Amino acid sequence: MTVAEASIPIDVVALSSLNDDRYQDLRDAVMQRLGEFDCSRSTHLQNFARGEVHRREAHGHSRTYVMITPEGSEGIDVAAFFTVGMASLDLTKASRSQKNKLSGEFSMDQTGAYSIAELARSDRYSAASLPGPVILRHALSVIESARSLVAGRFVVVDSQRPVFESLYAPAGFKELSVAPSPRGMEDKQFLTSCCVLRD
Repeated sequence: MTVAEASIPIDVVALSSLNDDRYQDLRDAVMQRLGEFDCSRSTHLQNFARGEVHRREAHGHSRTYVMITPEGSEGIDVAAFFTVGMASLDLTKASRSQKNKLSGEFSMDQTGAYSIAELARSDRYSAASLPGPVILRHALSVIESARSLVAGRFVVVDSQRPVFESLYAPAGFKELSVAPSPRGMEDKQFLTSCCVLRD
C-alpha cells in the first residue's frame, strides 16, 4: 500500500522526552495545545488528549507521541497524537483459521502484544493535509523500534468499525472480535484487530 505524505510539516515528539528542563517552553506549548485538542469524531480521544494523557504518562501505562507543526511565527500546534503501550492479546475469541495464521507453529490462547491505544488527528487538520495512514505509519515505526530491542510479534488495536475499514484493514490488520466500547461511546460498535509484525 502506498501511503500519501503529509502536506504540512510535522515533527514527532515523545511527551516523555520533554520532561528535561531544557524543553520546558516546548512542553508548556504542547500541553496547552493538548488541553485544547478538538476531535469531534470521538469524545473519548478528545478527553484523553485534554486530561487522561497526563495520568497515563505519569503511571508509565503508555507513551504518547505528539505530531507538532509550526503555527504563526513562533508557535506550534499539535496536529495529531498517538499512544502506544502493551496489551494482552486474547486469541480464544479468534476463529480456528485466524488463530493458526496468527500463532503459527506455537499454539497459544493468549500472548503479549504491542498496542496502539489512541490515535487521533485534530479537527483543525484535514485528512488531505495529514492522512491517517501517515499517523499510523509513525506509530508502527515506534513499535518497530521497541521490537528491535525486546522482540514481539503482534500489534493490537480497538477501533470503531468504519475506522478499521478505512485505516487499519488497508494496513494489514485483521478483525478478531467485538471490543468493549469506551465510556461515553457505548452507542458505537468497536472491534479488536491485530496485525503480525514480520522480519
